[in-house]
Amino acid sequence: MIAKLTGMIDSIENDGVVIDVNGVGYWVIVSNKSLTQLSDVGQKATLWIEQVTRQEVTQLCGFLEKTDRLCFRQLLNVQGVGVRVALSILSVLTPDELMLAISAQDKTMLTRADGVGPKLAGRIVLELKDRLSAPNISIESTVAMKAVPSHDALLGLVNLGYGRSEAHNALQLALKEAPATATSSDLLRLSLQKLAKF
Repeated sequence: MIAKLTGMIDSIENDGVVIDVNGVGYWVIVSNKSLTQLSDVGQKATLWIEQVTRQEVTQLCGFLEKTDRLCFRQLLNVQGVGVRVALSILSVLTPDELMLAISAQDKTMLTRADGVGPKLAGRIVLELKDRLSAPNISIESTVAMKAVPSHDALLGLVNLGYGRSEAHNALQLALKEAPATATSSDLLRLSLQKLAKF
């Protein structure tokens, strides 16, 4: 199994690149985000590879960062998410943004990707919410919203008109400063202070 390729970019097409490794050309599908960073033919590049075999067809999918590859693996575990949809999601969301959207149950962020409607976005959130703290995807910016004061503060921010992701992000910052005994009102006040600085 191929895990990583390092070589020269031989050619670039709409959805991938041919990377020349010691005279052997590998066709690798990449996200649009990665494609913009691999814009020069002859450029040396290293891609972390996920080899996907479905219905007897093998595809090499490449990523500039390991975290993107790990998120890609998680997305492929969701029913209805194939290679194209997973890459589409990673074209519009960074791993941090993806984990934040799932943690905050923000389906709207996921529907920004081509091929992701509200129903599929809901399934992604549902199936991946328990994998946020998995050791192979450790996103420091994600904070579990288990405590009742945190949950109440989040609902308060949403009721005030803030988006779930925006509110969740502000609440994360507030939780870092708040004492362990902070009430939902304390967290709401601190979160509003953070939002005022955004």
